[in-house]
Amino acid sequence: MPQFILKINSADDQIYDDEKIVCYVADAALPDSLLARLNSGSRMLLLSGHRAAERCRELKADGVLVELDPSKPVKAQLEKHRAAAAENALIVPVIPPRRHEAMLAAETEPPFVAFAVTVAGRDAVLPVLKWYNELFLIQSAVDLTAGPADISGWDADFIIINSADYADFSC
Repeated sequence: MPQFILKINSADDQIYDDEKIVCYVADAALPDSLLARLNSGSRMLLLSGHRAAERCRELKADGVLVELDPSKPVKAQLEKHRAAAAENALIVPVIPPRRHEAMLAAETEPPFVAFAVTVAGRDAVLPVLKWYNELFLIQSAVDLTAGPADISGWDADFIIINSADYADFSC
């Protein structure tokens, strides 16, 4: 059974405290008081968005969730964030569901690789996820922050979901 990573996009989002949630992802532009509260608990805190790596260093957060641009070199993008973040920060790539990006992302030895799921590209994710899980020992996640999707039967270690969608996700 996959574990959940809850994405907090605004100060108005509900912050669930469920044992199935192992990590929070928060927009780096959220108020410092909210980020500090998320960072003070027992769950990991990853930051995302503009200046996430710098804010990670400032707040001593656990790491950064990085949406990669597939038109640019994967390693260079991740190294840029690694250099800007705290010394031991986790740098987690979010990639399109393609084997090429999956291989390049896995070569950087992240804690896990997240595959972006979109309504239009949902069908492309499952075969790549299966291939990835057979080939790599690095954990995988499906990123449902573009909107909820039926992923029953998918073998991912984590599901990244917006806080607004969590209550309706059959949790």
